[in-house]
Parts: sequence; structure tokens; C-alpha cells
Amino acid sequence: MNKDELPVIALCYDFDKTLSPEDMQSYSLIPKLNCDTAEFWRESNVLATQQGMDKILSYMLLITEKANANRICLRESDFNDMGKNIELFNGVQTWFGRINNYAASVGVKTEHYIISAGLKEIIQGTSIAKEFTGIYASSFYFNAYGQPVWPKQVVNYTTKTQYLFRINKNCLDLSNEDSVNEFQPENERRIPLRNFIYIGDSETDIPAMKIIKNGGGASIGVYNPETGNVDRVRRLLKQNRINYLMPADYAEGGILERTVKSIINKMAANEELVALHRGQDGYVGSMDELDEYVEYTIKFITENGFAGDELKESVKQACSEVEALGKKLLNSSVIPPKVAGNYITALKQKLLSLCKD
Repeated sequence: MNKDELPVIALCYDFDKTLSPEDMQSYSLIPKLNCDTAEFWRESNVLATQQGMDKILSYMLLITEKANANRICLRESDFNDMGKNIELFNGVQTWFGRINNYAASVGVKTEHYIISAGLKEIIQGTSIAKEFTGIYASSFYFNAYGQPVWPKQVVNYTTKTQYLFRINKNCLDLSNEDSVNEFQPENERRIPLRNFIYIGDSETDIPAMKIIKNGGGASIGVYNPETGNVDRVRRLLKQNRINYLMPADYAEGGILERTVKSIINKMAANEELVALHRGQDGYVGSMDELDEYVEYTIKFITENGFAGDELKESVKQACSEVEALGKKLLNSSVIPPKVAGNYITALKQKLLSLCKD
């Protein structure tokens, strides 16, 4: 099978406290704004509560206000540079290559996606940004002077689900709001939900985790292995919103890697069975088409009273057509060639019996 034709498994990650121990803003951005981290988030939450504002919008507004008040110049490149200071959990740096190689060894392809309420501009500056097929995160619109002046995209706990369906349907143009809502049969979607693995850390991931779990995929809640605090994810397991809870330790040979590999094994085996079913369904469909062709030919010859050389020539042409149409069955790997051979022979005998009659 061509590499591009391999079944695809999508691994989707939250970022803060999933791939990194702390909120990304805490490493460089909030200190650059001359703010205390705890006070910044308290002020942001108060603003959201008082104004009935989405919490993501409130923190993005506060960033621009603090920068302006302190006369701090923020450019997109500044956010990118902040990504270089992000701390990652153990094993994250080599995780993606290891998972990709393992998936290829069992006959599938993996793609990695970020779906985060954090800032895309910061994530793009991290050392692992190149590992992702797509980064869906909150982001700013920058004016002609390169300053962040307005939210361009806002990703919160409910809008995270939109990106799952964009990946599922291969509708990755974020400016196109119609395509993601258009009906698309399940069997035509590029990555079925059963082939999604979602890794997150808290209640903000619940809608996305639940969709993946209910769709036949796997949802994993992770916790900081250093603190060992599982309170945020144990409730998710008890409430049947995730399949597994794991330490956010991405080290080679660790329990998280072993679990994800087991999930990939299961998905790969399922895709093999799905492919077998589709192949056999197509095979049976081809048999039905041949049956219909032979029945139509017999009816046509009988009703038009063909005889003599005209009859022999018509039957000969029909037998040739059956052989031509039957080649696909003979070359199929989903049912033994002997079955197709016997079937084609029987159809030709049925046609040849017209000459005997």
C-alpha cells in the first residue's frame, strides 16, 4: 500500500499542563508585562466575571492592556521567542518521532495536532512546533505596526470540538465556516473519529474528550508526574469522560507510550478489518453487477429471437465481457481466486446454454 494511502490516526493534544507543566503565559509573557502570575490570572478572571466575558478573551485583552499601560512593545516575533522558554514534560521532545515510527511499523500513519486555548504565536516558537500537522490555538490579529490589537481566533473548551471535526472532515481552512458544517458521510471522512486519540488534562477538555470517546476513539487524561495530583483527571475517569488517566511522562517505554501504542495497535487492527469488509462488500457488488449483466443479456437475446450465427456471435461477445468484468474479481485479495474462477465459469455456461437450446 502506498504510504499516502495508509489509514491515518490523529493524536490531538491540549498544551498547557498536557505537554508543558505550567501555563505557557507564565514562563515569559506575564513576567515581561511586569505582572505577578497569580495576580494576572486573578485580574483576568475578575474581568471575565464582571463583564460576562469569555475567559480566553479576557486574558487576551488584559495582555494588550498591560503591554500598552507599561509601554511594552509586543510583536509576533516576541511571542515566538517566548516559546523557546517553554518547559516540556519528560520525553516530549522525542515522543512524536517514536510514535510515528511505531505507527508505520503496524501499517498506519500518525498526525499530531494542538488544540489549545493558549497562544498560537507562543506555541509556534517552541522546539516541537514542527511536529504538528496543525496548531489550533487562540491567536492575535497584528496591525501594520506588528502590534497585537484584536483576537483573530479564540479557542475555548467548547470551540475545541470544532477543530476535531475540521480534522475529521479535512476542512482545515479556518476562514471557511460552511465546509465543516456540511454533511459528509462517515465513510468519506479522511480521519474517522474512531481513529482519534485525545490527550488533555482538565475539565476544559471535556467536550473534546467526550466526542472522541463516544466516537470510538480514545481519550487520555494526564496529570503532572512530579506532583502526583490526579484530582483533575480522576473525576473525568469516574464520570466516564475519558478512557484512561496517565502521568504526563512521555519517556520511551513509559506507561503512556505503552498505552498509546496499544491503542494504535487496536486502531490498526480495526482498520484492517474495515478494509476487508469494504473490499468484500465491493467484491459482492461486482458479482451483483455481473449477475445483472448476464440476466439482461439472456433476456435481450431471448426476446429478440436471436438464432444461428447471430446468436453465437452475441453469446461470444457476452462471454468476453464477463471475462473482462471478472478480472477484477480474479485479481482481488479479499476472496480466493478459485471462488471467482468458478463463478465466472458458471456465468459463461449459463450464456452458452442459449446456443445449446
